[in-house]
Amino acid sequence: MFRRLFLFASLVPLIDIVLLAWIATKTSWLFVLALVIGTGILGAWLARHQGLRTLRRIASEMEAGRMPTESLLDGLLVLIAAVLLIIPGVLTDVVAIALLFPPSRRFLKEWTRRRLQASVIMKRYTHFDADHDQIIDVRVIENPPRQLPH
Repeated sequence: MFRRLFLFASLVPLIDIVLLAWIATKTSWLFVLALVIGTGILGAWLARHQGLRTLRRIASEMEAGRMPTESLLDGLLVLIAAVLLIIPGVLTDVVAIALLFPPSRRFLKEWTRRRLQASVIMKRYTHFDADHDQIIDVRVIENPPRQLPH
């Protein structure tokens, strides 16, 4: 888990810098600047729009007495997209905008659901924890011993 996070935190900014430099060599630095600012603005608008829509859906599902699992997962993905939009770069912006569009988000939700279900099933059948199977024998000793009434 930490290796993946470290790789993500190290490689994504590096890839973004390389992409921005490559785009700047093919166009101009002004275009790259406009691209970063434009995708940031577009992404922020989409995040706000999709976030508010998701919050309304969560509220209506809770009012109807249903657990808003789909909407909560949507909200999590919109939050991840918002965080990615804060990071300047082409790759992070593209991923964030993909997370903000409902069709691509639907695909990612389904993929995540399958991975989580497989993970839970694997843990259920392969997880044996000896610490939970210990028997502890306890004997209570009172000092001084209590006298029972006759």
